Amino acid sequence: MSRLTRATLLGATITSGVSALLGIAWLSGLWPSPYTVPGAALLAGLAGPGAASVTHVVTALTGVAAGIAALTGAVGARGRVATAVVQLAVFGVVLQGTGPLSTMGYLVAMAMPAAVVVLLVQVVRRYRVARWTVGVPGLAVLLVGGFLARDALGGILRMLGSGLVENRAGLLLSLLVLVMGTLWAAVGAQALAGTPAIERATDWVVRHRTAITVVAATGPLPYALIRLTWLTPWPQLGFDMDLSTRIWGLTLSSGAWLGFFLTLGLVRPWGEVFPRWMPGLAGRRVPIAAAAVPGGLIAVTLIFSTVPMLVMFGGQGLAEAIVGAIAFPCWYWGPALALAVWGYVAHRLRSDRAASDGATRGGAERPADALAGRWLRDDLP
Repeated sequence: MSRLTRATLLGATITSGVSALLGIAWLSGLWPSPYTVPGAALLAGLAGPGAASVTHVVTALTGVAAGIAALTGAVGARGRVATAVVQLAVFGVVLQGTGPLSTMGYLVAMAMPAAVVVLLVQVVRRYRVARWTVGVPGLAVLLVGGFLARDALGGILRMLGSGLVENRAGLLLSLLVLVMGTLWAAVGAQALAGTPAIERATDWVVRHRTAITVVAATGPLPYALIRLTWLTPWPQLGFDMDLSTRIWGLTLSSGAWLGFFLTLGLVRPWGEVFPRWMPGLAGRRVPIAAAAVPGGLIAVTLIFSTVPMLVMFGGQGLAEAIVGAIAFPCWYWGPALALAVWGYVAHRLRSDRAASDGATRGGAERPADALAGRWLRDDLP
């Protein structure tokens, strides 16, 4: 077992242990169970919060036991795969609700204002033409707009602050389950790596990774466009359109657009070499984990949310189910993003291996150096 495999397995075991302790605290009455919230989990709606909590504890303890056994060598690759499947099936479907998707979307949206400011500052610092056409005007718009809309922005901050405090238990559980699910998915993938079937599948994914990534990149577009309608007199999927709500809709849309561009980065040069406007990183190779970890986390979030979202919209009628499936296309977005990340990782590993072999043979220029040089010379977007 490699060091990375052991580290992933250890992380999955630890998060399962934390999850089990939380479940025990709910059953003992020390903390209120988040499964009492309507829509928190499919099983809770069918059998009650008590059954959901018991299932939570038993499944998490199973993960702990299997993880410890695997770390000691008592459980092999098949056992790790079986454990990963159980963990993903229970926590990703049976005990899943719409909370993780909302949590991740809100966290990304909350980070967008700072990300936009940093991006504009770097445009001013690094690009002479764009400095006066994009950077300075953009910062001026943010400054003036922030001053004029200070009351609305204050309302948004109060709303987010009270929401985070009120739902902190559910938010923490959502994040824990997402991290745990991502780690167990990685455990299963590492256990299957190198088998003939996986090698054939990897070859297919790498061959078609551009098309797969483009499909995955379309996933956030419906939501991004819908939230932009909040800036018009004809808002869709919204109500009570005061200024605070409209600004928050723009922020949510910007987070979805970020997902669109970052997904495309899985097949673009700037997904492999940092662009020159990034201070201290320009021209350096992007670590594989820098793209694979957040991409995998988002993919797990979307896949975990697929069944709860379909159930929620399906219960509102056929028309609402169709609208929900279009506006929140987790059903194809999550699997496509998972395949896109798979193709990115496999492509990077193969290209890095080829670069290492070329350096060993004394090649004039390694592929990685050639890509970085082309990036810095051509200043690609």
